[in-house]
Amino acid sequence: MLPVIKKREKWNLRGLFLFPLLAVFLGVSIVCTLRIGSTDIPVSEVFGILRDQIFHGGLGLAAGQWEMPHFQIIWNIRLPRVLFGALCGTGLSLCGAVMQALVRNPIADPYVLGISSGASAGAALALLSPLSVLAGQYQTAAFAFIGALFSASLVYSMAKAAGGGTIRPVAMLLSGTAVNAVMSAVTSFLIFLAKSPESIAAVYNWQMGSIAAAQWNTLLLPFISVIAGFALFLGFSRHLNMMMMGDEDAAAMGINVSQVRTFMFFFCSAVVASLVSVTGIIGFVGLVIPHISRLLAKSSDNRIILPLSALAGSSYLIWADALARSCFGGAELPLGIITAFIGAPFFLYLMIRKGYKGGEK
Repeated sequence: MLPVIKKREKWNLRGLFLFPLLAVFLGVSIVCTLRIGSTDIPVSEVFGILRDQIFHGGLGLAAGQWEMPHFQIIWNIRLPRVLFGALCGTGLSLCGAVMQALVRNPIADPYVLGISSGASAGAALALLSPLSVLAGQYQTAAFAFIGALFSASLVYSMAKAAGGGTIRPVAMLLSGTAVNAVMSAVTSFLIFLAKSPESIAAVYNWQMGSIAAAQWNTLLLPFISVIAGFALFLGFSRHLNMMMMGDEDAAAMGINVSQVRTFMFFFCSAVVASLVSVTGIIGFVGLVIPHISRLLAKSSDNRIILPLSALAGSSYLIWADALARSCFGGAELPLGIITAFIGAPFFLYLMIRKGYKGGEK
């Protein structure tokens, strides 16, 4: 179980000190990772191109101060990718922290609970289906949202039924594992039915997770969903703190536990779907980052943990992506493989540390 929040826990000065530190680290990380790739560009040139475009409207480019190939690489290829990586890390980390608070389970996250797999199955259906209901990315996002919401509802219902009306950590974990397997099977079945080799290859690559497809025109929907999610989750941070004390205590303090939990799951599904529809499955980010944030801040207060998770998650994912595109020279390692290599051992560590045996902690 997660540590219980005291009713009148004051702001943690250590946590507050970490905000500007992580914000500066994120800014430095964005500039530094922009230079990493098959073409090595000096940091000074990266910073100069960014400053020229943001503050001077590209006057330096017009005057021939920057090489056009380097400008295209930085501004139109790497910058959208790095920004999307930051958005993706923020969204997945926030959803992981929120889910851990909602179910009082330290090993909950969108990937472990099957929500990412549900979104993946929905997006695969959109990518492989001949139907064209909406335009491009929006159809994929809509189908991914339906899949994510269906998976979240299924996990929640199964865990509640197994616990006799009470959400128990192990029941939620086992339900998520089962739904994860089913949704992965659905995706594989859709691939089996597909007839286009190009579509099949695209879905296979997409399942391994990558932000290589990020472009300026794909940033809007994830940006809106992540910013809206951050504002909403932070606004409900006190509710989440109360729910971490237990459903009965939260209800005694005037919280409609069932309504809040359902609404939060709904919004988490929307955020995850908007990201998965572009990136594919990137696992364990929402598991690892909230725990690291709690260790750094030495607090479980969601008023602190949510912003810290957002900052730490964005930095974590853009560095993971930099590693993915630089490890093997011209070949790019799928981002989901790197996050799995880091997250799976962390998951096992938490299982052992928390002492899950059989049915309960």
